[in-house]
Amino acid sequence: MKLRLDDLYRMTSFIYHDGNLGRSREATLLHFVEVCGMLTLLDRKKKRDRVDVPGALCKALGWYFPLLAKMGVESVERLLFTKYPAVCPYCRKSPHAEQQCKLVKGTEGVMSHALVRELTEANWESRPTGLNDWQRMFANIYPRSLNATGGFSIIALLEELGELAEAIRVFDRYPHYFYGEAADVFSYLMGLANEYAIQCAERGETFNYELEFLSRYPGLCIACGGRVCICPTVPPATVGRMAKEMPISVPSILDAAKFDAAGRETADKVLESIGRIPALAKYLPYDRGDMNTALTQLAFRLANALEIDHKDTADRLLALAIELGREKRPSGTVAHKITADILDVLKEAWLQADPAVQQSIVIEQPELGKLAHILETRVLIVTGNPRGKNEALRLDKEVSAIRLRVRLGAARDRIHIETLTAATVDSLRLALLSHNYDIIHFAGHADAAGLELVGDDGVHNLTFDAFGKMLAGQETLKCVVLNACSAMQGLSTAFAPLVIAMVDDIDDEEAIVFAKGFYDAVGAGQSPLKGFESGVTALESEGLDPHLVAKMTR
Repeated sequence: MKLRLDDLYRMTSFIYHDGNLGRSREATLLHFVEVCGMLTLLDRKKKRDRVDVPGALCKALGWYFPLLAKMGVESVERLLFTKYPAVCPYCRKSPHAEQQCKLVKGTEGVMSHALVRELTEANWESRPTGLNDWQRMFANIYPRSLNATGGFSIIALLEELGELAEAIRVFDRYPHYFYGEAADVFSYLMGLANEYAIQCAERGETFNYELEFLSRYPGLCIACGGRVCICPTVPPATVGRMAKEMPISVPSILDAAKFDAAGRETADKVLESIGRIPALAKYLPYDRGDMNTALTQLAFRLANALEIDHKDTADRLLALAIELGREKRPSGTVAHKITADILDVLKEAWLQADPAVQQSIVIEQPELGKLAHILETRVLIVTGNPRGKNEALRLDKEVSAIRLRVRLGAARDRIHIETLTAATVDSLRLALLSHNYDIIHFAGHADAAGLELVGDDGVHNLTFDAFGKMLAGQETLKCVVLNACSAMQGLSTAFAPLVIAMVDDIDDEEAIVFAKGFYDAVGAGQSPLKGFESGVTALESEGLDPHLVAKMTR
């Protein structure tokens, strides 16, 4: 008796037809995913009392077939051979060309669907017959070896199951996705069968997939003995087959309203924390919904408030507001990357706005008030004096002067200063990995070779190249101030949009005077570039050399 793959498909679908009628296609997929989880036995070597690899391979097909029937597939052979006409559909070779397939990656631009369809029709009459023949066809296309498996097929099957789940979710609107993904899932089931056959051969054993399948699906359900399965929805024999955890009891949700209120409170806290952890703002939906509306209104209101005193900023805000409105997208669509640096423009405008204007906006737009921290400026002051008392710097005085100048400024409530004292390479790297900053200010010793940080044996020199690499992940960084001797002499390129550094030796007084002038401007809501100009003016007004400091832009 020679059974075709379609014969096995229709037989299995018939046995479980009644049970499948009462299940949704999503529920049928869940059963299929559950039994695919058993296939991890092939690589994990994990013992399960009621599961073995041949049984798992057969159960996988035992649920794969009813899933296809649930999705209305008339012929599994037509579905499979349309995508795999005895060759790899991407390189159209058997065995497939690994390097060529990696370049193709299944994209429409380089994968010729027309040529694959031609091969399907040309090779149709020579397509495989029974299950073992299909297994051999996939072994020819994608050869497996004992030393080269390493869990690849299990990982790939997991990926394909995710793609199959997506295809089922969107099936009603985009049905064509399902057929290709279903064929891919079958190809990896065959790959796993071929890997198991190699393991069996290594032990001097044989694996006959079709025989194993028929022994478990001999024209009826072996669990209940019925020609058409009448097993209960949850057969006792299947409970604990995969899930083997200790008995755990947890309380149930008794007050749904209270549960939701707690979730809403947490959501508000997360929104309010975004400014303090700027990386959280990365995926805010600027292009849709309430966020887009609020930001558009904010841009218009700030533009109106700044029209007289800050016309350039007001003009940029108007352009931003128009762009935000024009690029508004409906829910569920792919996000649009708005080209303008939204946070930069809004932050600059927010700092320039009168506090009364800010307060009225926060009161009238409560949701925006929760996000006000996004518009705040974060400053990290890094200090280090590894040389010890003999060459001590008045770093504490510089930090105190910076805090005071910001506190005196109109924008003081929107500027947050953090300090990293006695900085080491490790502590600086961790600080930069943990948070994003707008301004990073280094106070201490330096020379053309780099910055001096605290090391295990005293001085550790951090080269400017290494420092620049540390700063690479700082998405909001606008300015780096190197308030240290001769730092500019070691810089060849800017590792921030604006780098300010000393060109020669400076003493404590000169360093502090420049810092005061710089943060006078920042505290007033001005840009770092204005801060540079203010710092130079401060040096000059105190009778100090204004050429001690220079800037470099990127």
